[in-house]
Amino acid sequence: MPLYLYAVTDVDHPLPVDGATGIGASPAPLRAVRAARVAAVVSEAPAQLRAKRRDLIAHQNVLLMLGAAGAVLPLRFGTLAPDDGAVRRALADQESLFTERLREVGDRVEFNVKALQDEDTALRDVLRESAEARRLSALTRDGAGSHDDQVALGTVVAAGVEALQAQHAQDIARRLEPLAHRTAAGDPTGEVFLNLSLLIERGRADAFAASVGRIAESLGHGLELRVTGPLPPYSFV
Repeated sequence: MPLYLYAVTDVDHPLPVDGATGIGASPAPLRAVRAARVAAVVSEAPAQLRAKRRDLIAHQNVLLMLGAAGAVLPLRFGTLAPDDGAVRRALADQESLFTERLREVGDRVEFNVKALQDEDTALRDVLRESAEARRLSALTRDGAGSHDDQVALGTVVAAGVEALQAQHAQDIARRLEPLAHRTAAGDPTGEVFLNLSLLIERGRADAFAASVGRIAESLGHGLELRVTGPLPPYSFV
């Protein structure tokens, strides 16, 4: 029977899987497949595996449950193995790597911090900082500007927003990084100009969240920090 894999843990992880189920329309029970020093949490794989919201959430919930109980190496959604024997062989072959990674994440959790800035604030910031942007904006607003002036304004504003947000991102990251054991930068998207994951000591999670709150309060109007966590160390395995 094909197996669906959720995570790798130490063999002495509490593994609170009794009575818990995994992904699928009819979720199968979770169980552990053990090697000498590490274990994999698995369930029977559904007949048809698709990245449905229901199953993505179920996968994440299993990882959150395991992560709350101890160190865990999350596996990507959709990781499969043909049977228990294949899982045990993979665990044995990579045991040194898995134990090293588990020691590194140890008693640590991940937080993700995203920094956002609304468009109106970003535009005002550029107009305040750039004389050229103000000149082109005035021409466009008064109807005296040409099509080329409008294109130039868009180019100047876009470049100005990118430069200012890069500076904001650098400043925020500089204040966050000393609080973490490790950091991992993700790609910015849309209004999100900083996407930073941080590996934090589990016992310092509340203090870290409070520090992020103080940093957020010190930011200018229109800037926002969104914090997610504690999470399993998705970005560090």
